[in-house]
Amino acid sequence: MGRRNNMKFSKVKALTTTGVTAIYLGLMNTQVVLAADGGEVQSKLTSAGKTIQGILTGLVVLVGICVALFIIIKRMPDADDPREKSEVYHAVGRVAGLVALAAAVIWLLPWVYSLFT
Repeated sequence: MGRRNNMKFSKVKALTTTGVTAIYLGLMNTQVVLAADGGEVQSKLTSAGKTIQGILTGLVVLVGICVALFIIIKRMPDADDPREKSEVYHAVGRVAGLVALAAAVIWLLPWVYSLFT
């Protein structure tokens, strides 16, 4: 029985030591981050903003491709009819235009915001 208690105590001691060490290292790293100068913070925020803009643009393009493919596949059985073919081209063109507009908004909105700040 005594041996089990020693093993439990040593496990608890090891976990406590590990936890205290992790918290200490986390706090020490936080002080380094808080001591960063304004230029470093600004460059990291700018980099993060560009990354988010790239991800959003990729999502818009991916959704646009999916919608265009859905329109084409949905209208495929009636592809022999010239009127139907014309409607497909107009629909796909509208999707391409909306994708371009959404991508432009993603990149132009932060620029317009920066003009007023």
